Amino acid sequence: SHGVQAAQPAHKGFHPSVIEGDFSQSRGHRASDSSASVSLPLYGRIAAGMPIEALRDDTNFIDVPAGLLAKGDHYALEVSGDSMIEAGIFDGDYALIRRTDTARDGEIVVALVDNEEATLKFLRRENGRVRLDPANASYEAQIYNPAQVQVQGKLAGLLRRYH
Repeated sequence: SHGVQAAQPAHKGFHPSVIEGDFSQSRGHRASDSSASVSLPLYGRIAAGMPIEALRDDTNFIDVPAGLLAKGDHYALEVSGDSMIEAGIFDGDYALIRRTDTARDGEIVVALVDNEEATLKFLRRENGRVRLDPANASYEAQIYNPAQVQVQGKLAGLLRRYH
């Protein structure tokens, strides 16, 4: 059977607390119905490395345990690349994103750059510029004018499948 593990977004030098388990067999184990799942639209692979073109695919969906998500409109993105590994986000993970167009400094966001490329990074503002920081010492921060960067959501959780 496929196990699923869920983690909260982490900060640099911080390891996510991980919940492991097979959610398909968790019914009736808890008082609250945390075993209920919701179906989220699954968009294409988003680079956690260099930005890639934003992929929107309205035909794919992924089932996510409802307990992972707070209120709001969510979607899932498959992570590609290793630029966020120090935040506990790995290639092949599913990033669960809450739609929003605002974010605070230090939050992990989906940023649309120049209206064509989406990337998953820490958002920071400094000296009137927007800095998109990776969580991997091998990658450089990307610095833009605010007009070039549009927040499309922020990380609400992670889903990791393992076999």
